[in-house]
Amino acid sequence: MHFNYYIPTRLLFGAGKLQELHKQTLPGKKALIVMSGGRSLRANGTLAALEDELAKAGAEYVLYDKITPNPTKSEVMAGAAMAREHGCDFVIGLGGGSSIDAGKAIAVMAANPGDFWDYISGGSGKGKPVPNDPLPIVAITTTAGTGTEADPWMVVTKEETNEKIGFGYDKTYPVLSVIDPALM
Repeated sequence: MHFNYYIPTRLLFGAGKLQELHKQTLPGKKALIVMSGGRSLRANGTLAALEDELAKAGAEYVLYDKITPNPTKSEVMAGAAMAREHGCDFVIGLGGGSSIDAGKAIAVMAANPGDFWDYISGGSGKGKPVPNDPLPIVAITTTAGTGTEADPWMVVTKEETNEKIGFGYDKTYPVLSVIDPALM
């Protein structure tokens, strides 16, 4: 067997690890928190715990809670515009695979021109190289299954053509991932 392995993501694993986020060196001073519009992250205190950790770390944030299951290109583009408008310098994907995938795509588009589909290689994508590094990504998973918290991949749907295509490269690995079983 032969293989190459590359994982530049710092993993914090274990019950209660979210409460240690403030002890980490965050990749910026102002985060765009990307999550779904559902109520569970608010109702169970996960969002409040993250907000508390960011305050302890001296980081500001803006909340983008518009992600649907199977995130769409329009959600990505709106989130990227919000990140730019508010001067966010990193992205936190909070929730399941959809929120973290959307966070990765938003991180790419917050730092790059054009349309997300300009950089997609399959389907109707233009396959252009991504000119600028994405914003750094922090992943805080509340589900188990996709592995997006430890890989560079994201899946986004282009509504106009109903294409659901994966995308990712070495720069879209999260720099930090919190895998806290107490959140799942």
